[in-house]
Amino acid sequence: MPRRAADDREMIAGKGTEAGFSDEGSSAMNRRHGDATNRTAAARYQSGLAAYERADYAAAIEQLAPLENERGLPATLAKFYLAQSHIHVGIAALRAQDHATASRHFLAARRINPDAKGLAEYLAACHAGCGRFDLAAAEMERGIDAGSRERTLPIRLAHAFFRDGQVDRAVETLTEAMRAQPRRADLPYQLGVILAASDRPAEAETALRAAAGIAPTDAAIRLQWGLVLATTGDTVASLRELSAAQKLRPRDAYVGWLLTLASQAARVAVEPATLPRQELDDNGLDALGDVAAGDPEFVEAFLSLPASDVDGSVFGMLAATLERALARHPEYADLHYHCSRIYARLGRTDEAITSAQRATTINPRYVQALIQLGRLYAQTNRSVAAIDRLQAAIASGGDYPDVHYLMGELYRRRGQRVEARERFERALELNANFGAAREALALVGAD
Repeated sequence: MPRRAADDREMIAGKGTEAGFSDEGSSAMNRRHGDATNRTAAARYQSGLAAYERADYAAAIEQLAPLENERGLPATLAKFYLAQSHIHVGIAALRAQDHATASRHFLAARRINPDAKGLAEYLAACHAGCGRFDLAAAEMERGIDAGSRERTLPIRLAHAFFRDGQVDRAVETLTEAMRAQPRRADLPYQLGVILAASDRPAEAETALRAAAGIAPTDAAIRLQWGLVLATTGDTVASLRELSAAQKLRPRDAYVGWLLTLASQAARVAVEPATLPRQELDDNGLDALGDVAAGDPEFVEAFLSLPASDVDGSVFGMLAATLERALARHPEYADLHYHCSRIYARLGRTDEAITSAQRATTINPRYVQALIQLGRLYAQTNRSVAAIDRLQAAIASGGDYPDVHYLMGELYRRRGQRVEARERFERALELNANFGAAREALALVGAD
């Protein structure tokens, strides 16, 4: 069961948090400086994502760029949307034939998100990289397929021959495999890659043309073919293939950059594809779901994010992630609880209640889920049910000042002054600096 975070307790009492950008500073002066830094970073995060949502990508870059070297989940999300903003601006500049600006923005996007990952995959990769939300991945090789060992054997063998300087044996290995499996596009593709690297562009072009004939919508093939055509001097055909690759993979800043260079060299205008809105990718959601199932702090990090204009997209993606994880692990009370928290953030209260109920059915002494259910019942004017769940939370070890405070508020609304006073007093016993509880106790005494 995940530990109960301090900002979770504060949220129940109606307090906000700007956690996540920095944990520097132990002295009072450092803490004050850290708080100011966090407020500035949170403001940049919110205004940057608001600019992104209204398609003001230049403003988004201006606000989010200073967060590029920050650490934590908010900065990781900021970097993802910063890279997307650079691609949007790069595409617009390329369409206007401003090649210098387009190149600058595509290269910036490639530096931030070198693998052109979608949001879910990007977050999973950042989390896995160092056990925290920092971009740790180097650019992936696009070459060898991740299929079965038997399927990839000729490709791996050919590359081994190539690295050993035996280019002809590498070519022979792939050629034999192509005769045996003529409908596989990856074999002529890999042959084209090896031939191009061996300075045999005419043969490489033939192999890549064959690969594109089998798999015309494979962006990697069209990209490699375009690069080889450029070396043969066929700039028109090269531009055609690079344009096709960019339309197939508009999120890939590297493809956009190469298309920019080709357009500039050929002095021919191109019409690049615009960047579509983020779509939820099953592989990315599954990878992120594995992170959520294995790391209880993962969702807490999301819930500490400052509110922003992309909350619907970010938390919608996270809800889909947890739903897929629950399909594989319906017995995990933690996942139901986290789903409830995310649904609540999205304003999907009925679903939030259902998920919290499932968590407490699996584990009747799950303190966080009982508190969550009590809070949701309180929000929906079910005060008796809310008090019942909060009492169960206290009996299960959740003797927290904010829980007593919330119960006191519920009793006060019901006109039960004695019970309300007892709860406010207990909240102050546990936390003498609980200002809201002190004010509420004075109000009950004045009634």
